[in-house]
Amino acid sequence: MLAVINQVLSLSAEPPLPVPPAWTPLPLGLLAPRGWALEQLLLQANSLSGYMPLSTFPGADTVNQSVWVGGTAAPKGGTDQWLPYWANGNVPLLMLLRAAGPAAVARLDPAAQLGPVVDRMMQYVLGHVNRSKSGPGAGWIGPFLNEPGDTNGHGLWDPLNMCRALLMYSEGEPSSRPAVAAAVVAHLTAEARLLESDPVYKWAATRWPTFVQVCLYVVDHVVPQFAGARAVLPLGAAGTTKLLMGASRLFRAKGMDWRGYYNGSSAVRFPTGPVAGWNTHDHGVNNAEGALAWPAMDRRLGAAQGEADAAMTLVLSRLDEYQGQPNALFCADEVFCGRAPHRGTETCAVVEAMASLEQAFSVLGDPSLVDRLEALAFNALPAALTDDMWTHVYVQQANSVFAGDTHPPLSEEQDPSRRRHSLHYRHVEGGCTAGSADGPAGGCRAHRHSLHDVPSGEDQTANFYGVSHFPCCITNFPQGWPKFVASAVLTHGNAFAVASFLPLNATLPDAVGGGATLLIETSYPFAGEAVLTVSVPQGHSTTAYLRIPGWAAGASVNGQRAANGTVHAVPLGSGLATLRVRLPQPIRVERGWGVLGNVSSPPADAAVVRRGPLLFSLRPAEQRRVVRDYRRLLPYRPLAVDYEISTREAWSFALDLSDLGALRFEPLASPGWAESLPFSTSEYPFSVRVPARLLSNATWGYWRGTNITAQPPASPIDCDALPSGACGPLEQIRLVPFGSTNLRIAVFPWSH
Repeated sequence: MLAVINQVLSLSAEPPLPVPPAWTPLPLGLLAPRGWALEQLLLQANSLSGYMPLSTFPGADTVNQSVWVGGTAAPKGGTDQWLPYWANGNVPLLMLLRAAGPAAVARLDPAAQLGPVVDRMMQYVLGHVNRSKSGPGAGWIGPFLNEPGDTNGHGLWDPLNMCRALLMYSEGEPSSRPAVAAAVVAHLTAEARLLESDPVYKWAATRWPTFVQVCLYVVDHVVPQFAGARAVLPLGAAGTTKLLMGASRLFRAKGMDWRGYYNGSSAVRFPTGPVAGWNTHDHGVNNAEGALAWPAMDRRLGAAQGEADAAMTLVLSRLDEYQGQPNALFCADEVFCGRAPHRGTETCAVVEAMASLEQAFSVLGDPSLVDRLEALAFNALPAALTDDMWTHVYVQQANSVFAGDTHPPLSEEQDPSRRRHSLHYRHVEGGCTAGSADGPAGGCRAHRHSLHDVPSGEDQTANFYGVSHFPCCITNFPQGWPKFVASAVLTHGNAFAVASFLPLNATLPDAVGGGATLLIETSYPFAGEAVLTVSVPQGHSTTAYLRIPGWAAGASVNGQRAANGTVHAVPLGSGLATLRVRLPQPIRVERGWGVLGNVSSPPADAAVVRRGPLLFSLRPAEQRRVVRDYRRLLPYRPLAVDYEISTREAWSFALDLSDLGALRFEPLASPGWAESLPFSTSEYPFSVRVPARLLSNATWGYWRGTNITAQPPASPIDCDALPSGACGPLEQIRLVPFGSTNLRIAVFPWSH
C-alpha cells in the first residue's frame, strides 16, 4: 500500500487538497420537487425506467437479472455496466420523491415497487463487497475485477456509477452512510492499487474524469464525516486524502489527453466533420462524459481558474463549430457526425452531457453552462422519449419525419457510420493494437479508425421510439431528469445559488442562513416568471445568487434590472423575503445552422427559432404503428411497445424571414395541455406562428430514397429564380416546443 501512495504522490507537486468548487449541490433529501418537475419525476418512476427491475420486455434483464444482484444474465457487450447505469438514475429519482413527502411516494405505482427494489439492490451490493484483507481484489465492489488483459477498459470504469449510486443513496438514507462510505473507500483503494500496474484502455481512458469525481466526492464529504473512523478510513483522513488525490492524478495521466485532442496537439485529434469509422475517442458519449467534464476535474486537481475556463471554452467552441446541433449540443450517432440536421445524437450523450454541465457549473461557476444545460433538459431530453416515458429513441435528429427502419440501397451505403446493424445487444468492437487510436493511452501514434469494428446505422434504424435498443440508453436515460432537478440549488459558505428556476422546496444546510428554507413557485420554462420565498431564522443572514440566463435581456428581480448572463446577488437578512424574478423571452431567429459552419460563418445556411430556453419546431401529425408488442408479456406492461411513427402531412417549409416582426408568439395553450404532462406530443403550452412557403419535393425532399429528410436547400432561397411550383404561396405555420415532438422539423431553409 505504501508503494502505491508513494508512486501516485510523486506524479506532481500539485496541491495536496482539491481546489474548492464554486458551488456545492444540495445533498439529496434537502430538495423536494414540486409542480411540473414532480409530475415529470413521477411519470418516469411509473413507466419504463421504474418497471425495468420487474419486467420481461427486452433489455429489462440487464437490470433484474444482473450479476450485480445475484442474477444469471450474461453481460451484454462483454461488460455489466447496465445496472450501475440504472441505479445512477433511479437512486436520485427515488430520493427526490421521498423528499417530496408521503403524498408523492403514495403516487408511485405499487406494481413497480421502485422503493423496495432500490433498497434491496443497494443492500445486496453492500453485502457482497470483496472483503478480502489482501490481494488484487481486496475491497472491490461488483462482479468483475479489472484485469490487465481487459483491452476495452471496462473493469476500471464499470463500478464507478455504482459508487455514485451508493453515495447518492447515502445522502437520502443517512443510516446507510457508514456502510456506503466504507464500501466506496475500499473500492477506490483497490482501483488505486491496480492503477499502479494496469494500463488504462478505451472506455476507462476516455472517462477518467468519472473516477476523479467520485474520489473528490469522498475527499469532500466522506473524509470529514468519518475522519476518526478507521473502519471507514483505514488509512486515516490524511492518508485517504493523499491516496485518492494521487490516484486521481495517476488515472488522469494514464487516460485520454482531452486537451491535446481538442487543441490539435496530439496524434488523436478532434474531427472537423463526420467520422467514418467507429472508435472510442470520437464517440459522442465519451466526449459528453469525458471531454465536457475534463476542465472541471482539472480545476479541482489544481489548474488555475482561467486555465480551466479556457479549456471549457475550447471544448464547447469546437463542438459548436464542427459538430453543433440546435437541439442536442452536438451530433453523435455513436461517433461524431457533423452538423447536418438529419444526423442524430445518442440519448446517452444527452444525459451524460447534462451531468457534465451540471458538474462544470458547480466547479467553475460559469452561468452560461446552465444555459446549455437547460437547452438539453427542455429540448433534447424530452424529445428522446414519448411523452408517457414508456419508449425512447437511441438517436434523435433535429429534422425527422419518420421514426422507424429506413435505409438507402446497399450501393449507396458508402459511409460506414451509416451501415445498418443489429442494435439489440450487439456492438462489435475491434481489438487494440499498438499504435492504434484504440490502443492504450499514450501509445497511439496515429488517429486510425478500426473499420473492422462495425459502426452503427442509427440514423436509419435506431430513431424509432421503442422499449430497448442497446442496453446503454434504456438503463442510462433515467439519470437525466433527477440529476437536473437535484442540481437546481447549490451552496457555498453562507450563500446559495439558484441555477435553474424549477418548482421546488429546499432546506439549506445550517451553515447557510442558519438553515434557511427556500420555496420556488414557477412554471418555468413554460412561463417567464418565478417567485422565490426565503425564510431566514432570527439572527442569521445569507445571500441568494440567482442565475439570469444569457438570453434574458431585460430581466429583473423585484423590479430591479438583473444583467443577463450573470449570477445576480441579493443579500437577505433574517425573516421572510420574497424575490420576484422576471425573465423576458423574446423570439430569436438563429441563422447559419447546417453543414456550412457555425452561426457566424457566411454564407448563412438554415435557420432555427427559439424563445427563452426552448427550441421550436414544426410538428406534423403522427401516424403510429406498433411493430413490436410486449403487452402480453407477464407481468402485464400496458405501454411496452415499439412504434413506427410517420406522417402524411407536408413538412418541407421554408421560413419567410423578410419581416422578423411577422413571427408571432401565441401564449394560448392547446385545450388539453397540462403541467401533469408538460411535454405532451399532442398538445402544446404555447406556440409560435411563422410565415412560410411549402417547397416542392424536388426542392427539398428525402435523402437517397429513404424516409430521412434531405439537407435543407441552401439559403436564402430566391423563389422567383426557381422553376414554377418550387415554392408554394405564403402561409402561416405553427411551431411548438421541440421537446413536445416525436416527429419534427427544427432546422429550416429560409427566404427574405
